[in-house]
Amino acid sequence: MYLRDLVRSLGRRWYFVLLGLALTAGLCVAALRVVPVSYNSEASIVLLPPKTSTEPNGNPFLYLGGLSQAVDVLTRTISSDETAKPLLKANPGAKFTIAADVTTTGPIILITSNAPTAAGAQAMTSSVLEAVPTALDSIQSELAVKPQSKISVMTIAVDAKGKLDAKTRTQAVIGIGAVGIVLTILLTGLVDGLMRSRRRRNTPPSDDSGDSLLDSAASDPDADENRAEHPTVVHARSTRESGPPAPAEQASSPKSRRVRSRSSSSGRD
Repeated sequence: MYLRDLVRSLGRRWYFVLLGLALTAGLCVAALRVVPVSYNSEASIVLLPPKTSTEPNGNPFLYLGGLSQAVDVLTRTISSDETAKPLLKANPGAKFTIAADVTTTGPIILITSNAPTAAGAQAMTSSVLEAVPTALDSIQSELAVKPQSKISVMTIAVDAKGKLDAKTRTQAVIGIGAVGIVLTILLTGLVDGLMRSRRRRNTPPSDDSGDSLLDSAASDPDADENRAEHPTVVHARSTRESGPPAPAEQASSPKSRRVRSRSSSSGRD
């Protein structure tokens, strides 16, 4: 019942619905222009075992096992403030993440950069790629590892250009649209209810209310029940239709009184 009443309210106040939808559309367009977008750039690198760990003329990719610990150490080193702050300072407005690629079991590291522009995202990724070999060599040098025993790094893939990331803007537009539509429906129903209540209060009662009730009762299949519920109204109308009872003195004219008087005298004679 409430849903049907709400639909009827929307139909009666369709101009409010159009106004609300127009305002919602305007806000969505404004969000498209105001909410900024960002760009992502990704790169993948892999750690390679030292030459001393492989056979002469051997394939280093066959000896990638056991380098997961080195991946954890390297990613934590790049993410530390000592290394990350200079990189972020050199690329204002950009940010990056570096972590092990969980989709593979090899020692692969995934670098993801984010910036307001595609060029800024690519620049951030390039800065991190340049910092990785330096940080890896510094870690091993602190442990006095010989050059032929050091782990090396190789770049697997780098995005040629930044990728548009409109997720934030899309979420904002969808949220504004959904809230706008819901508010339009609810406020239209509320305004319609208030206007109808005020109209009923300002409308004076009709004198023919009894007649209308009686007519509706006559057209109702359950007329007997309705008449039983409104006996006063039925009696009121029957009284108006038949008119007030004539007084006894008005019912008999002077001529009729004289005729009755002569008849009574003849009877006595």
